[in-house]
Amino acid sequence: MRRCYGRRHSYRHTDYHLRQWHRRRRATLQRNVLIGMIATLTLPLMTVPAIAAQTVGDLPSVLGLSSASLPQDMLIYDRRGNLLADVGDQGDHRVVVPLSYISPNVINATIAVEDHTFYSNSGVDVGAVVRAALADYSHRGIKQGGSTISQQLVKQLFIGPHPDNSLHRKAKEAALALELNRIYSKQQILEMYLNTIFYGSQAYGIEAAAHSFFQTNAHDLTLAQASMLAGLPQAPTQYNPLINLPAAKERQLTVLTAMVDNQFITQKEADAAYATKLQIFPPTNHFLAPYFVDYVLKTLRQQYHIEPGDRRGYRVYTSLDLNLQSMAEQVVRDQIAQKGNYYNFHDAALVSMDPTTGEILAMVGGNDYNRPGGWINMADTPRQPGSTFKIYTYTAAIESRKFNMITPVLDAPLVFPTWGGVSGFEPYAPLNYDLRYHGVLPLKMAMGNSLNIPAVKTELRVGLQNVLSVARRMGVTHLTQPDENYSLSLTLGGYEVTPLDMATGVSTLATLGVRHMPAPVLSIKDATGKDVFTYDPAKNAYRAISEDVAYIIAAIMSDDRNRCMSFGCHGDLTLPGRHVGAKTGTTQAFRDNWTIGFTPTLATAVWIGNPDNTPLSHNSTGIVGAAPIWHKFMQQALAATPDQWYAKPAGVHQVGDNYFLPGTENVRSTVLGWPTCRFWSYNPYNLTYADTLVDGVPCTLAARPAPAAPAPAPKPAPTSQPGNSH
Repeated sequence: MRRCYGRRHSYRHTDYHLRQWHRRRRATLQRNVLIGMIATLTLPLMTVPAIAAQTVGDLPSVLGLSSASLPQDMLIYDRRGNLLADVGDQGDHRVVVPLSYISPNVINATIAVEDHTFYSNSGVDVGAVVRAALADYSHRGIKQGGSTISQQLVKQLFIGPHPDNSLHRKAKEAALALELNRIYSKQQILEMYLNTIFYGSQAYGIEAAAHSFFQTNAHDLTLAQASMLAGLPQAPTQYNPLINLPAAKERQLTVLTAMVDNQFITQKEADAAYATKLQIFPPTNHFLAPYFVDYVLKTLRQQYHIEPGDRRGYRVYTSLDLNLQSMAEQVVRDQIAQKGNYYNFHDAALVSMDPTTGEILAMVGGNDYNRPGGWINMADTPRQPGSTFKIYTYTAAIESRKFNMITPVLDAPLVFPTWGGVSGFEPYAPLNYDLRYHGVLPLKMAMGNSLNIPAVKTELRVGLQNVLSVARRMGVTHLTQPDENYSLSLTLGGYEVTPLDMATGVSTLATLGVRHMPAPVLSIKDATGKDVFTYDPAKNAYRAISEDVAYIIAAIMSDDRNRCMSFGCHGDLTLPGRHVGAKTGTTQAFRDNWTIGFTPTLATAVWIGNPDNTPLSHNSTGIVGAAPIWHKFMQQALAATPDQWYAKPAGVHQVGDNYFLPGTENVRSTVLGWPTCRFWSYNPYNLTYADTLVDGVPCTLAARPAPAAPAPAPKPAPTSQPGNSH
């Protein structure tokens, strides 16, 4: 039994060794076959390009490749070249930069860890391929993969990020890499690679990676930063320092060791870089001046048919002055923080323009872009402008030559037979802000003190069509209804316009009548640096009103004596030691609060309120709400600019402190008395507009009659509900 047992054990021992021998033989054979196949495929590809094509079939052309042709972000700059926004594609970013701009630390780290024979190989490193094959076969890890930088580049450009592992695909990749090296220099290949490769965190290319991880640029990457980034392309998620810092540090050590082995750096430098504690940032799409950036993107789409999603690498140089923008944002924040709770306003908008060119220098569209709903740009959102709109009424009045700046206007009660109440069929009596009447005043004081009744009288005598014409010519773009749809509430700011509209209008006064529509973009270049657009202010200049008319309105708005009765003297509508024109506005129920004003070099409009139309509290008018913002911003923005004002045009006649269009010095006043309606009783539902006209203007009631009983089916009111403003 023992002998038999021993014999069986001997047989089993012999079978085990035999199986091991066969396994080693098969492994050696497979390894030799694999190496042979690699050599068979690779060596002919490296020596004879014609054999490459015959071996792998048709290949895509590698002609015409360049870094500039890569899909990349749109970059938006301020007027001095400060980056405002890097606009990517749904969070993905690529910014192409030339090789000369990239830090040598990045170049050396990449070559050391990815392809240390880069400058000597022809696109395929056979030794590396064999070593990688042996390592893959035996499940051992090595420092470098089998693919050269050229192979990784063609994989990204022609094959895709998740290729199969077939020998045919690898042969195709090798053939393309060889062709790439035949046509392009090593510098061109390396530049394309560093701008193409994925680094994780939605960053494609080294510039986007530098911005994303370290909030710096490819030019300024330190050895510690560069060695961290150079290790990412092999496994961007696995080695992402935001996800797995220990693995990222281990990979960084691998990169630094490779740099030492290839004599790019010393061991001492490697140790210092590895010991550096890096500040790593999560991905962010934060923009500077976000409301302005949104407005620029809107302008690019509407005027130039350029979309950020085009990924064509446009470089957009805007009109924004980042220093003035920062001032504006701070002044808005401070006013809301200090006064917002008391007066119940929680948002604001500011637009400041260079009136001589139309260039937007600052745009604040709200107090907090990142709050819920905060992305709405109130600088470009229509709101009722209150009495700021009166600048167009009085400009039309002077232009009509029916008025001059001292035309007497009677500020006394007016009661119109209709246009009041919710339905518009009740009598309407416009009221001044202070609920008082001030008797006869010169037109310049009626305007300066923002009295409503004189403004309504002036508007009606001039004609609504003429007021609309002036407003549109001066840059108001939101009055798009037919003229007959507007009512006498026009001059009181009853129809919505934007702060941008009002900034354009006041800019037109600042240039003595030459309008420049808002110009947020100075130039656009494509990814190759070719000019796509260059702004020419001369092509954006339009004579909206005469120089003489604009000068007279500017004289009224800049004389503080004209507004002292309502606003007090030397207040926030003045700038110490400086000539400046200004006007406030407040809408009915205190929902909107405005101040607009200008010097010859700067025009600014300010709105405060609440986007949901919640009324302000404590009688918050433009003088206490928007005016402090306007005053502080203008004072700071003009601090380095000497006081300037306009020389009197030759066509303006001066008498004392007053200015006249020639021949208008003694025009008769048509706004002292007012025609009374010819009917004593009436049904407002049957009353036509023609019935209300006497001497071409709507008549007023001598005494308020008792309205007749409502008709069964009243007609809709033909005009909008008037409001009161200040």
